Formats: sequence, C-alpha cells, structure tokens
Amino acid sequence: MESIISVESPKRRLLQAASDGKLELLKELGEGMDFGEGLAKTFVRVKDAGGRTALHFAAAGGKTHVCKYLVQDLGLDANLKDRKGETPLNCATRGQQNQTVAWLAANGGNPNLGNDKGFCALHYAATNGLKDLMQLLISKGAVIEAESDGGTPLHCAAALGRKEAVKILLAREANPNKVSGIYTPLMNSISARSFECVNLLLKSYLPIVMLSKQAGADPNLGWKGQTPLCNASVQGDTDIIKCLLKAGANPNVADIDGLTPLEIVGMHSNLAGVMILFPVTSRIPTIPNWSLDGIMKHLHSEEGRRQILSILIPETKWNGLKMFETVWGLKKKETFLLAKSRGEEAFRRKDYMDAIYWYSLAIDSSLYDATVFSNRSLCWARLNDGSRALSDAEACVALRPDWGKAHYREGVAWKLLGNLPMSAKAFSKGLKVDPENKELKVAFR
Repeated sequence: MESIISVESPKRRLLQAASDGKLELLKELGEGMDFGEGLAKTFVRVKDAGGRTALHFAAAGGKTHVCKYLVQDLGLDANLKDRKGETPLNCATRGQQNQTVAWLAANGGNPNLGNDKGFCALHYAATNGLKDLMQLLISKGAVIEAESDGGTPLHCAAALGRKEAVKILLAREANPNKVSGIYTPLMNSISARSFECVNLLLKSYLPIVMLSKQAGADPNLGWKGQTPLCNASVQGDTDIIKCLLKAGANPNVADIDGLTPLEIVGMHSNLAGVMILFPVTSRIPTIPNWSLDGIMKHLHSEEGRRQILSILIPETKWNGLKMFETVWGLKKKETFLLAKSRGEEAFRRKDYMDAIYWYSLAIDSSLYDATVFSNRSLCWARLNDGSRALSDAEACVALRPDWGKAHYREGVAWKLLGNLPMSAKAFSKGLKVDPENKELKVAFR
C-alpha cells in the first residue's frame, strides 16, 4: 500500500503516516482534518479510493501501536471494511504481520468476516502457507470450512501446493471432498503438481468409512467428466498417478472425451505412465495388440488416431492421414472457439470458476491466444487469487508484450499480492506501449 501513496495531500499524508507507524504525525494530521466531529470520526471518514482507512494501512504495515491507538484509545471498530469488504485483520494477514494479527484478533477483530468474495483471514494464511498465523487464527475461532469464491482454506492451500497448510487443515478435520466451483482440494493439488499435498489428502482414504470425518480425499471424485486420475494423466505426473492408484483410483473411468487415463498418457508419449497404467487397465477392444508396444504403436498409428478422433468428432468420414491432420486441426480450433465463447458467457454471469474451466480448455487446445490468458487472469483476480492471476498475466505479457492490457493484468495481480512497487512497474510499462489506455492511467495515479 505505502509505496503508491502520494505525500501531496493531507489525506494521503495521513494514510502514509499510519502505514509508516508515525503515530505523532498521524495525530497531528488527524487534528488538522478534524472539522469538529472528533478524531475518531475523522479517522473513519478519511479514506483512499479503495475505502481503506488509517486502520487498514496500519494493519497492513504491521504497525500494532497505531492500531492500538485507533482501536483502544479512539474506539474505532476493529472490523471496519473497505470497498472490497477487507477488514484490518485481513489486511494484516495478507501482509504477514503476525504480531498485529494477534493483537487485532484479541481486541475485537473477527477472523470470520470475509470480503465481498468471501475470503477470510484463514484463506489468506492458507494460500501463503503461513503456519503460525493459521494456528493463531484457528485458536481465535476461524471457521475451517469457510466458503469463498475460491473455495475453502483447504482448496486455497492445495491449489498452491502448501503442504504444511494442508496438514494443519486436515488435522482440524477440513473436508477433503468439498466441491467448490469446479474443483476439489485433490484436483487442485494435482493441477499444482504437488505430490506431497496429493499424498496428504489421500492418506487416510478408506471407501468403507467414506462417511467418517476421518476419511481422506475420494480418489475418484471429479467434475464434468474429469477424474483425478485423468487429470494426473494429462499432467503426466507418474508419482501422482501411482499415488492415486494406490488409494483406489479407477483406471477404467474415461474422461469427458471418452478417453481412459492409459490412452491419455499414451497419446502424450508418456511411456512411464503407460507402464504404470497398463497392468491395471481393462483391455480396450479397439486396441488389437494388447501389449505395451502394441498400445503405443496403435495410439500413434493412423488407425489409432482415427479411432480417437471418432470419439471426439462422431460420424466423421476419413480419407487418410492427411485428412486426419486437417480434421484434428479443425477440432482444436473448434474446441478453442467454443471454450472461449462459453468462458465469456460464464464471466458475464459472474460465474468465475466456470469461466476458468472453459478458458482452461481453450488454453489446453494449444492455441496460444493472449486474450484467453488475459481473461483467465481477470477471473483469478475477481476470485482474489493473486498468484494464479499473475501467472496468467505473465503468460499474456510474454505472448503480447506490446499490449497494454497484458501489463494492466500483471499490475492488478501484483497489487493483489501486496507488491505495490512491482504493480506500479507493470502499469508503467503498460503506459509506455499504450499511453492512452484509460485503465492504466487510473491505476497508475
């Protein structure tokens, strides 16, 4: 916050003083802006464009003594919200200010007050793998299963491979089979390629005790035709594939396109994956030579490709390999356009998780379109997931470094992560390539 606050106006100087912990200067500036209403109301009234008060800035900067003055001495509400619904406790947690979090939580700060997207302090702590803060917040009554647009704290931790955070939440009986949007924590951890998190989530899975709170993640619970094993096969992670099979994942369940995990790894020339899945997969009638060598040769033959494509595009007529390659290319283009269109529809409905699903399908079609990365970055930003928003924004910048919006997306993501110098740098780069961009102009002020 502090790096982009100008010192030109009294209001901004006041907020800067709170962020820097300059208590005497804060008091002096507050008195100068008090129009007879009293200091308490003055400090509530004075806000930045985002609705953040001196208390928010002090909390984010870890200035506990300023928080004490504002809350204890002046009586400000410890749960004041800014325009996005963020509380001082949320700001302190995002800033990894342990001492300030502890003080606020002990002096009226409610750990279960979420922002406009439902993200509470525990979501932020889990996302960043902050073990001590997680334990502190839980001890102060933070709800383990708190819902947000990005899921529960367990979803957030699993999505970024925060194994220690996952361990803490599972020990507190967080539900590993909770479906949020389109994901389970297990699917999140597979997409993050975190073997440690996958192993932790599956560790105690026993089908017989599925209804027990002690049961682990169901290795067969997916969404929209995508099972955990199919997801791991697409990722090509053989350690995770073995881990899922050991936990009871069914290798014969096909994905939304009708392809089994064995066919998926084979199509990707993942011989190690084929060797793992072959012994446990039931024979597929369309593969004539049921052997390791026979499977690989078939999947990469003209006939094998025809069979797979006939699943993807029913009632297609064939005319040799050249025709196959032409139709395959068309299929990819059609998939891209359809997925992009559905992603845009979902975004208009404000169903950001569904939009992410469709944009991900578009990206998986191997057509590297900067617009789709930009759109998915925006969805992650709306869900307050700065890390994923940044990853997509950086991909967008790499694809189109001359596009102002790409740099804008990057700046927004850095801002979500609390790195304002990098945010300002991204906005500045954007203005260099697109000096008339209104969004960039407003953001860089």
